[in-house]
Amino acid sequence: MISFYTSSIGRKIVMASTGIFLMAFMVIHLGLNATILVADQGILFNQIATVFHHNWGLRLLEISVFIGFLIHISQGLLLTQQNKFKRSITYQVKPPLDLNPARSMAVLGIVILAFLLLHLYQFWLPHVLGKTTDDLYSLVQTTLNQKWVVAIYIAGCLAVAAHLWHGWRSAAITFGLTERYQRILAIIGISLAFAVPLGLAAIALTLFIA
Repeated sequence: MISFYTSSIGRKIVMASTGIFLMAFMVIHLGLNATILVADQGILFNQIATVFHHNWGLRLLEISVFIGFLIHISQGLLLTQQNKFKRSITYQVKPPLDLNPARSMAVLGIVILAFLLLHLYQFWLPHVLGKTTDDLYSLVQTTLNQKWVVAIYIAGCLAVAAHLWHGWRSAAITFGLTERYQRILAIIGISLAFAVPLGLAAIALTLFIA
């Protein structure tokens, strides 16, 4: 069993499974974040934040998401190393940066990781420590009123969109779906890959402009 999950296909299955789990979380995250746009001075948004802070079931879900991120990132790094060792021919001249998401996953991963760490530091950590339990809305508004933060946020969301664009198809292949079902799922996969990250970016941009 251990040998399977340390093999290339085993790691890909773990990557695909955690990726689907994290994608589902992002859909929920988008819905919750969208409540900040409700014209009620952040009352609904803060009420939801308070529920998350005091409900242990939801706190366990947060921990599960955090573990999911760690597993997804670590498996991605290990797969990258495995693929490097499998190459029998090394390039004498390094190719230029490829904008194809399938060939630039390492670069995208670094951008997403940096964005994720900043996001956790600015919003999740203060909330967990109880510093913003009553008014997370004000923290979000103040933070997203800075140009550099919004710029990084949008860049991170674009990187996530590119990552998901490749990731949904990679997951479909990993789970052995035929080309027919891949075409059917393409509409859902591509739609979510762009709608969710760009929706989150749009919320940040809206708060900044407002």
